[in-house]
Amino acid sequence: MDLWERLCLDPRRHRVVTLVGGGGKTTLMYALAREVWEAGGRAAVTTSTHILPHPRLAAVDGLRVEELRAVLDRRGVVCVGSPGPEGKLRGTPGLEVEQIPADVVLVEGDGAHHRPLKAPGDHEPVIPPGSRAVVAAAGLDCLGKPVQAVCHRPERVCGLLKKRPDALVEPGDVVLLLSSPLGGRKGVAPHMAFRCALNKADLAPKGAEEIRRGLESMGIPTAVTSFQEKERGGQCWF
Repeated sequence: MDLWERLCLDPRRHRVVTLVGGGGKTTLMYALAREVWEAGGRAAVTTSTHILPHPRLAAVDGLRVEELRAVLDRRGVVCVGSPGPEGKLRGTPGLEVEQIPADVVLVEGDGAHHRPLKAPGDHEPVIPPGSRAVVAAAGLDCLGKPVQAVCHRPERVCGLLKKRPDALVEPGDVVLLLSSPLGGRKGVAPHMAFRCALNKADLAPKGAEEIRRGLESMGIPTAVTSFQEKERGGQCWF
């Protein structure tokens, strides 16, 4: 459970985890699910908005709880959701995430349009009240590039950072954006643990360490990750 430990999360206490923010969120979600599975547990991956289903995991409508339990017992990891537009899964109305009969439930709580960094919109993120932890992610391929080129909702990012759209993203900007209650920490309730994950750290190891130190100085445990190309999106793990 290496990644869980680096995030200072315990699957028994933090059974429902919502992931928000930018680049690497989906890969991180499947990495956490795989660690639960390898430890002998059952993990459900779902969304409070919409996600593409994993090509090699069973997708089950969570309203059929007994069917879902049977598939979890047989497969160990499943995607939970109802079919939506463009082949995506959306959350299952009428079923609270804590009712899903898995040892761990991982929820993707917003989208970033494949950008490594973002600021949430008015309607984002969608964090289920039953969440016990929230992990805000950022991809470090954002560093040294213009805000307008690497950020989802760049106008909001500029407002938070007080920067121009053509200004370059610096490590301190990532610290501020992830830790802000208008950024990565938006909507995180007092009872929810808050963590950060820095993905693609192999592209900027010094920047990753600077950001990690900045976040941890605020009391925010932070995991630094670097996934191989074949691992992105969890494609090779199941």
